[in-house]
This record gives sequence, C-alpha cells and structure tokens, in this order.
Amino acid sequence: MEQPSFSDAVEREVDGEKITILPGHSADYSEATFCLWKEDHTLGNALRWMIMKNPDVEFCGYSAPHPSEPKIHLRIQMYDNLSAITCLFEALANLRTLFTSIDEAYQAALADNTYVIEEDTDIKARVAAIAQEAAERRARGTNTIGDVPMGDSTS
Repeated sequence: MEQPSFSDAVEREVDGEKITILPGHSADYSEATFCLWKEDHTLGNALRWMIMKNPDVEFCGYSAPHPSEPKIHLRIQMYDNLSAITCLFEALANLRTLFTSIDEAYQAALADNTYVIEEDTDIKARVAAIAQEAAERRARGTNTIGDVPMGDSTS
C-alpha cells in the first residue's frame, strides 16, 4: 500500500488530501503538526490516546481550530529523532485494528443473541411517580426519604 503524500505549508485542503503537514515541523519530521481534514474530536481524541501509548512519543495533543472548520490539528513530538509521520501511520493502523476487533465482537454478539437488552425507562413517568411520592409524604407530614431528613417544607 502506497503512503499518501504530504504537502508542506498548507492551511487548506489540497487536491483532496486527507492529511497535510503544517509549517513549523522539524527538518527530520520528529516534530510535526498534522492537519486532518473533515475530522473532529471523535477521531482526534482516539488518535491522541493511541499515539500516547507509544513509549517513543514525547508529546501528542490535538485541537479543533474552530468549530465551524471541519478539521483538527494533531501535534506529535518524538524522542530520539524518530519520525512523527511513521508514528501517525502506525497509530492509524492500530486504531483500525482496534475498531475492527470491536466490530467483529459486536457482530458476533448480534449473530449469537448474546447481548443484553435493557428496558427503556419512561423518564416522564418515573419523575411523575417520584413527585407523587413526595406529595404524599408532605401530606402525611413526613418529609424524609428513608432515614435521611430532607429539610423542613415550611421554611
């Protein structure tokens, strides 16, 4: 599989490239900030987590420059002049492997009917029941729930 090319000094999407390298990287690419187009915190945080599991990583952080822009910036700084580009591609491959294994387990559970089905709670009915119980306690003159005093309703 051929690695995608990167464009230096790019602050906009060029020729449909998904990942670009922003200006300010080191000459050996051991420190670089990447721009991932059409991505948000969902990928940014998962990718940051995966990258930080690598013991050769000195720092990794991401930001969404502006909520209306469909991109994130990902900064990677490596120890011992190792490649941040290689680190990024390894982390992406590891995330794909992780997501694939989660999907396979999910699909197997669906096929075997070995998943838990929880009853939906009718929140409005539950709140109404709690309010009714509280009203009944006030009418009886007891303003406690269990052994915990809930305060004086006359104050």
